[in-house]
Amino acid sequence: MPQKIALFGGAFDPIHNGHIRLALEFARRLGLDRVLLMPSYVPPHKLRGDMAGPADRLHMCRLAAAEHPGLEVSDLEIARGGASFTADTLDTLRGQYPEAVWYLITGADMFLTLGSWWRFEDIAAGAVLCAAPRDAATLAQMRAYAAELAGAGARCILEDIPLTDVSSTEIRRRVAEGKEIETLVPENVAAYIREKGLYREKAEDKARDHDAQYIEIIRGRLTPARFAHSLAVAERAEELARRWGADPAKARTAGILHDIFKDAVPAAQLQIFRDFAILLDTVERQVPKLWHARAGAVFIERVLGVGDPDILAAVRYHTTGRAEMSRLETVLYLADFTSSDRDYPDVDVLRRLSDEDLDRAMAYALSYTIRDLVEKNRAVHPDTLACYNDVVLRLYPDKRLAEWQISHLL
Repeated sequence: MPQKIALFGGAFDPIHNGHIRLALEFARRLGLDRVLLMPSYVPPHKLRGDMAGPADRLHMCRLAAAEHPGLEVSDLEIARGGASFTADTLDTLRGQYPEAVWYLITGADMFLTLGSWWRFEDIAAGAVLCAAPRDAATLAQMRAYAAELAGAGARCILEDIPLTDVSSTEIRRRVAEGKEIETLVPENVAAYIREKGLYREKAEDKARDHDAQYIEIIRGRLTPARFAHSLAVAERAEELARRWGADPAKARTAGILHDIFKDAVPAAQLQIFRDFAILLDTVERQVPKLWHARAGAVFIERVLGVGDPDILAAVRYHTTGRAEMSRLETVLYLADFTSSDRDYPDVDVLRRLSDEDLDRAMAYALSYTIRDLVEKNRAVHPDTLACYNDVVLRLYPDKRLAEWQISHLL
C-alpha cells in the first residue's frame, strides 16, 4: 500500500503551536504516514530583512518535531538555496518517493492564493491540497475558492480544525517587546529563540540606546568606583540572564541602574520618599543602608520614566531579596554579589554556584549576608529572612533542613 505523505512548507519564522497542531490534525484525520515540515530558504512571498537565518529556522523545526513521531523535517529547500517554489520541491520529492500519495498542507491565507502559484497546474496534479479555515467566514470563502480550483483539476480537502490564535508575526513582535512566548511555541523553541537572541535586534538596539543614556546619568551621580561596579553588575546580570532564561536586555538595564541612589546623601534619599509618599517599614527606618534600593526604584520610575515592572522590582529588591523572587530579581541579586569587581573571601564559590544552580547560590548568598549581620549585631530585614526561608525550604524540604541551617548560620 503506498505511503501517504504530506508536505507542509513555509518560512516557519518561527514555527509555532498552530503549525504543529495543523500538521498533527491532518495526519490524524487523513491517516498520513508522515508530514514533512519544509522550511524554505527564501520564500518568494515573504522577502523580509528581519528573517531568522535558514539554519536557525531549520533547527527550530527540528526541535518542534522532536516530540512528535509523525513529523519529520526536510532541509531540501534550504540545501538547494535560492527562491523556494513548491512545484520544484514536489518534483524532487515525487522523484524520491514515486509510489507515495502526496498531500500539500497550507494555511488559510496561502490556500486562497494557490491559483497564482508558479506551475499551479503541476502542483494540483501532484498533490491533494489541504487547508483549515481560521473561522466560519474564512471557511465559506475557502469553499468557494476550492470549487474554482476543482475546475482546474485540483483535489481539495478543507478540515474545520480548531487552531490556536497565533501567528509568526505576533511571536516576533512579542519577542521584540520582551514578552513571553512560551504558550505560543514549543518550550524548546522558545528556549532556542532566547538563547540565540532571535528577533531581538530592533528591541536590543532600542534598549542599548536607553542604556547609553542611563550610563551617562549614573556617571554623573556615582563615584568612579561605584560607576565601575554598576557596569560590572550590568555585564554579569546579562551573562546570568542568558544562562538562566531571564531577559538579558532587562537584566543589563537593571544592572546599570541598580545603585543609582547608592551615593546620594541620606537627605536626598529621604526627600524622594517624601516627594512620592513612600512609607518605610520599621527596619528600613533604622537602617539607612537599605534606602538606596527603594529610592532608586522610585527614582527610575517617576523621574527617568522606566515603566517596566520587572526592572523596577529587580532594583527594588536587589539588596534585601524577598520571597518568591522572579528570575530577573534573582539574577540581579546574584550579579551584585558576583560581578567582576567584587573581591571577598567567598566570591569565587558564589560565582561558581551562580553558574551552576540559582537556588543554591541564593541560599549561600543569603546565609552569608545574614551571618554577617548577626555577627555585627545588626537588624535583618524581614524580606531577607523571607527570601532565605523560601529558598531553603525549596532546596531542603525534609528533616535535613535544621542541620543545614545550623551549619550555615552559626
